[in-house]
Amino acid sequence: MAIQLVPISQSPDGGVLALSWALDLWDDHIPNYSRQDWTDFYANATKSDYESWIGDGQELAYIAVRDGEIVGTIGLVDFDELEEFRYLKPWIAAFIVNPSLRGEGVGTEVLTLLEEKARSLGIKVLHLWTEDKTDFYSKRGYSLIASAKLQSLDIDVMQKNLI
Repeated sequence: MAIQLVPISQSPDGGVLALSWALDLWDDHIPNYSRQDWTDFYANATKSDYESWIGDGQELAYIAVRDGEIVGTIGLVDFDELEEFRYLKPWIAAFIVNPSLRGEGVGTEVLTLLEEKARSLGIKVLHLWTEDKTDFYSKRGYSLIASAKLQSLDIDVMQKNLI
């Protein structure tokens, strides 16, 4: 069965799991983004309008579900942590595949579904940053637009035209 993206507001259990995964991966790892910031992100996403893209602080978080199992999460946000790239919008954020399913194509399917959702909302370009998954995103049509520092992290900023 195919994966479906469900707004976090429709999956409270998924929201709890998404927060748990995010904290396991990034709790003390992402500079200037605290445990409380992660909690607030998922809480804000439960109140967002998933029918239109207005940007301006909007935070959408989706739970990826296959056969009733939560297989991942992914977000679409107006702004990510990078002040020097604030002019770029929107951003893919909080993209996590269930650790037990990595390497099985789940990430590619979830990313493709978010791109389709973004197109349906009228979004023409997506941005993201990554520390170590540049090859993954490059193989899926994302282009490197800059390498930067996020305090102690070396990151690559990437984008994909959706039109």
